[in-house]
Amino acid sequence: MPSFTEDRPRAGGALFGHLAAHLPAGAEVLVAGPHDDALIDALAGRATVTCLLRSQPEAIELEARGVRVLCGTLPKVTEAERYDVVVALDGLGRLCSVEGPQLDWAESLQALKRLLRPGGTLLLAVENELGVHKLVDPSSTTSAQDDSAWRPLGEFDTKPGNPGRLAARLSAEGLAIDWLGAAWPSPEAPTLIATPNALHDGPADALAAVTASATARAYAGRPVLSDPRRLAAAAVRGGLGPELAAAWIVAAHRAPRPAAVLSLPPVLLTAPVASRDAGEGPAAADGAVIGLAPGRDGAWTRRVLHEVPGHDLSALDGPLPRGRLLEELLLAACLRDDLPIVRRLLTGWASALPDATADNVVVHRDTYTVLDPSVPPQADVIRRFAETLLGGGYAHPWPAATDVRTLTTILHGAAGLPDDVPPGEDPPPPDARREHEEQIRALRRQLADAASRAQWYERELDRRDSELRKARMQIAAFSGSVGFRVAKLGYGVARKARNRLRKGLS
Repeated sequence: MPSFTEDRPRAGGALFGHLAAHLPAGAEVLVAGPHDDALIDALAGRATVTCLLRSQPEAIELEARGVRVLCGTLPKVTEAERYDVVVALDGLGRLCSVEGPQLDWAESLQALKRLLRPGGTLLLAVENELGVHKLVDPSSTTSAQDDSAWRPLGEFDTKPGNPGRLAARLSAEGLAIDWLGAAWPSPEAPTLIATPNALHDGPADALAAVTASATARAYAGRPVLSDPRRLAAAAVRGGLGPELAAAWIVAAHRAPRPAAVLSLPPVLLTAPVASRDAGEGPAAADGAVIGLAPGRDGAWTRRVLHEVPGHDLSALDGPLPRGRLLEELLLAACLRDDLPIVRRLLTGWASALPDATADNVVVHRDTYTVLDPSVPPQADVIRRFAETLLGGGYAHPWPAATDVRTLTTILHGAAGLPDDVPPGEDPPPPDARREHEEQIRALRRQLADAASRAQWYERELDRRDSELRKARMQIAAFSGSVGFRVAKLGYGVARKARNRLRKGLS
């Protein structure tokens, strides 16, 4: 389309680059839809790449870089174009335009299959319309949020709604699945991809902690309906991780089976190594790729699959820590008003890992372990937990502590630390609307309590004013009577006589 540019993020990131690196070398590859330049360059370095784009300005820009481009839409591509690999990690939603036929998801899949040679591989991403990223999104997927959403179908689209139906749909089209993974936390640039078997049969608590950590990095400072970390961790722990993932990534092939298929670990994730370096943006933060897999003894281990120059990630090689996030355990204990558990967790945390934040520590029995050793030490981690407790609107055993400094002092005392809290700014209001509502309810309770106290003081003031008025009336009445005047005169005479006697005796 002339003068049209895509206004949504393009598919990319370290994990997609890692998947592309496992595609057959020397193959003819069709990249369908908008993809990140780094991903296209990585593919062009090992294969012959053709890009299918509907935006004419982006097609001209890409062609100027020496990449073969088909500028148009998917229905216009003829079957004379056949490829060994088709990469559609942006999904199938941006392959048509208003200038031609509007294919739905199933029709687009059939069109891409026709472009595969026998034995060809399809690398496809399918966004989940019921994923956590949709459940916390304040906007509606059935209204046009940008210029490219002229068909905002949302959940009314024809794409499958869970991994099982996706596998069945691909099989019905004659595509055999080689690998399928659930992607978190966003479909365009996931930082965690795990197979359904890993999410169901793997260490649920550890994988839930990893999912919560990946989601926290993606939604930092973004407005949401509710805290996505809690939803993501609860989904994985409750066995609904594949069903509530942001997207599903699938590698499938057309018969006959190719000689080389994708061989990937059950779990892939990225390490935010650039978060410690000033001047590096979010795109550079996802350079390192970590693989998680079960060992021979059944224990899960992690291994660095792709390193970033200048960063030592050797600490990430080894066993995956067992246990549940300390932050979740502390929040649950506070909600239950279980003060002994809160004190035990805070004391163990302060003595074992005083420089690690609660969302980067896992607890297994009485053992405290850092989840991501690449994260640098943090200062005053207990204050950060107090900010989470108040900013999230969580109930806790100290309702009188309504500010961060007071609550931090209480938590320091429970942890056996000095109660001198270093100065710091109070956290900004939470970006989650549900937490906003909880804070509003808490403020209403405080206002109701203040109003009740004010009414009691008003009643006490009215009662005492009444008593004082009565006393003044009695005083005025007594002071005007004859008896009062005689008594007052006699009292004056007696006082003068006493004074004279004192002078005579002296």
